[in-house]
Amino acid sequence: MRVILLDGAMGTTISNIYKIKERCREKLNCTQPEIVNEIHEKYVLAGVDCLKANTFNCSKEALRSYGENEVWAYEYAFLGGKICKAVADKYNKKSIGTFCLPDRDQIDGILDSDIDMVMIETIYNLDKGLESLKLLKTQLKKKKLVKPVMISFAVDGEGKLYSGEKLQDVYTKFLDDCVVSIGINCSELTEKVVDILEKMKKETNLKVSFHPNSNGDIEKFVKDISSLLKLGVVDIVGGCCGTDFNHIERLKMELEKVKKKYLLPM
Repeated sequence: MRVILLDGAMGTTISNIYKIKERCREKLNCTQPEIVNEIHEKYVLAGVDCLKANTFNCSKEALRSYGENEVWAYEYAFLGGKICKAVADKYNKKSIGTFCLPDRDQIDGILDSDIDMVMIETIYNLDKGLESLKLLKTQLKKKKLVKPVMISFAVDGEGKLYSGEKLQDVYTKFLDDCVVSIGINCSELTEKVVDILEKMKKETNLKVSFHPNSNGDIEKFVKDISSLLKLGVVDIVGGCCGTDFNHIERLKMELEKVKKKYLLPM
């Protein structure tokens, strides 16, 4: 089992480490691309295998909520993907364009940036998640592209999507020939979450991912993920809200420890 290491949160890193107050972090792809580039570079130094592009919150809906003009959805996504792709290629890593809502301009920007993979991330609503997957497949077909697709849900402590459905009952609706991984992010580890991840691992032949939030307690963050590694139920790990370079550096160290202890060919 080779465990793939994702990076941490772009937004947290921008706010907490770089102290930038810009509400729309994706705007930096246009106004301060050197900062986004540097963050990707530092995550590479932390030991990641894959970099997530700064594209998550540039849907038209998100831009309106930030007081930004929605016409920038495509441009912000395209530039974010380009920056990430360049750094990933430089270090022989993989680049991932991320989004959540079914926004054609955002998806087109990500795909046109020639990103390696696409992740529909933080799926909190069943219908919107399915609509996002459908639209992504439509745009891939329209552009005659083949891209691996990653699926990642956000659930509460009981393992329910915020639209009310139990994830263990509905995750199979997202299984598709283009999907290469399925998992959970932006959530805390609970017994229900462990049960879901075990179910995904047992019932599919996909990579299973988990990149949780952190409240600042790095040791707990690492301990939670380590417990899943020892169970052998996750193949892809990393960080979401509240995580930065420090979390990923510690997680990389833990991966090496688990590898040696359990003789895993990571």
